[in-house]
Amino acid sequence: MKKLVFFLLLAHVSIGQSYSHTSVWSRLLLSKQFGKWIVSGDIAYRRQNNFHDSKLNFLQNPLLDAQRFTVAYRYKKWQFSFATSRWHAYQILGKEADYTKNPTVEWRFTPGVEFFQKINKGTFQWRTQYEYRSFVDRDAGRFRQRFQYRQPISETNSLVFLEEALFGSPPNSTKKYEQNQLGVTFNHNFTEHLESEIGYRYIYRERRTTSEKDHENALVVGLMLRL
Repeated sequence: MKKLVFFLLLAHVSIGQSYSHTSVWSRLLLSKQFGKWIVSGDIAYRRQNNFHDSKLNFLQNPLLDAQRFTVAYRYKKWQFSFATSRWHAYQILGKEADYTKNPTVEWRFTPGVEFFQKINKGTFQWRTQYEYRSFVDRDAGRFRQRFQYRQPISETNSLVFLEEALFGSPPNSTKKYEQNQLGVTFNHNFTEHLESEIGYRYIYRERRTTSEKDHENALVVGLMLRL
């Protein structure tokens, strides 16, 4: 019996610790198209629950604020882009030690390419990006692979399905597989220039230096203004 308990504890340690979270991801995007060129700027603001008080109150503690500027060029079914962004991120709260960690400031430089394909009445989109991430004490690299499908359900409404995987890459990557995001949003066009989104996203995240994992359930809200 003692041996069985020992092996069960050993298996638990080898699997690592998992933490569940609730959060809200909000963003505001403004964009302008000049022929085949597109210029956009967006801001993101996220909050999270504090497990000391509630596992469901996603407004209680700050999680992130970010600003991004993107220039893109569209050629037929392809789009090429480059983004510069600043990310002020707080530690996601899963254990007591997380409360002692200071927020980080990160600058990202992100070239990317996207492919668009009409399928029936919807649009399939594949995007790959490389992120060069610069922190105060280190630099790191990461690849993002996103698959998205937008399905219209009326003249003004559509559903958007998203799957995105994030992989560590040089320089100084500590994990090959970092994160996965799976989500769906309901998008409404008020006019041809103004669109809103509301939905859900599940984020599976592996922590940088341990076997610990985070499971984040996020409410997604956004507003997109195309000038």
